[in-house]
Formats: sequence, structure tokens, C-alpha cells
Amino acid sequence: MGVVTPLGHEPDVFYNNLLEGVSGISEIETFDCAQFPKRIAGEIKSFSTDGWVAPKFSKRMDKFMLYSLTAGKKALQDGGVNEDVMEELDKTKCGVLIGSAMGGMKVFNDAIEALRISYRKMNPFCVPFATTNMGSTMLAMDLVSLNLDSAMLR
Repeated sequence: MGVVTPLGHEPDVFYNNLLEGVSGISEIETFDCAQFPKRIAGEIKSFSTDGWVAPKFSKRMDKFMLYSLTAGKKALQDGGVNEDVMEELDKTKCGVLIGSAMGGMKVFNDAIEALRISYRKMNPFCVPFATTNMGSTMLAMDLVSLNLDSAMLR
């Protein structure tokens, strides 16, 4: 199993926090929400991609994609799926399924802000990076050892 949640980033920590009734809800710290009537959310805090996602991609990807990649890789490691197992798999008969309610909202918001200046400032990948299935797409690409340094991420 692999988890990235407001209650913890390791299955044992997450599960114990659930059993103890720990709340993952707190005041929003990610942005200034003073203008909004509600100022609480279930934010993911103290999250690191170290050892799971290359630093180059950590800077380019939306957080939801980083959460998907990290949790997915942790789940594979927990299940004993290592490089040797991956080499033996028929990748044409494998798939990745990740449940997510929304895609990359920051990427989408950044695109809207850029569009206010000029359409030329807009990231051409804002739509694919904002779609919900991009987290599973990036994990699948990573697992089949595609070169993520392709033109898509440049």
C-alpha cells in the first residue's frame, strides 16, 4: 500500500491516526485564505518526494501528480514489485488505476493567471497536466521506463 494523506504518508501512521480519531483538518497554510468564509481543509503537510521522484520533475509537476507517483511507487515497493519483477511483466497487459477527485488545480490556476497577461505566457501543457488521470499516466510512464525527460516535460 501507498498513501499520501493529511493523516500520514505511511500506511501504519495513516491507519493508526484513523483508529485514534486524529483529524487531518486544520487551518489552511498553503495560501492566504482570509477572503474566504471557510479557512480549514485537509492539507497534505510535510510531504517530500525525496527518493521517489527526480528533483527535476518535482519542480515541474503539480502536487497531485507528485502525490500519485509517490503513493504508487510506495505501493509497488510494499507489494514486492521491484525492477526484476517489472522486467518479467508483459507491460501490454498491465495498467495503473489511481483514485483522485480532481486534477492539477494549481497548474490550471497558473494558466488562467498567465492568460490574463497573454496567451503566449500560458503553459501549453496546462490542460493535460490538470486532468485527473495525469497522475496515473505519469506513474504508468515511469513504470515502463519511458524517458520522462521527453519533449512533453520540457
